[in-house]
Amino acid sequence: MPIIPDAKKDIKDMVIAGCRVQLAFQQKDYGKWIVQGTVRCGVEEHAAERSFSTASCASRDEAEEEALRRAADLLGNNVDRNTSRVKNWS
Repeated sequence: MPIIPDAKKDIKDMVIAGCRVQLAFQQKDYGKWIVQGTVRCGVEEHAAERSFSTASCASRDEAEEEALRRAADLLGNNVDRNTSRVKNWS
């Protein structure tokens, strides 16, 4: 899912650890929410993009929390500069 500039949709754009993250919220049947997310990192020939989606959640806030956890998992957790676990996608 590419990053879409569409003001009519329920979309939240942010930058996490220097990477663009876009969360697109969708309300499904019976009030359940899902989020389709995209994480884009790098520049020029080193650019990479990963997409993900959450399971159905009871509330929008719960869906956003799950999406942020997924984005953080894709980005990894940088413990310190010597033991970084950030995955290189290129």
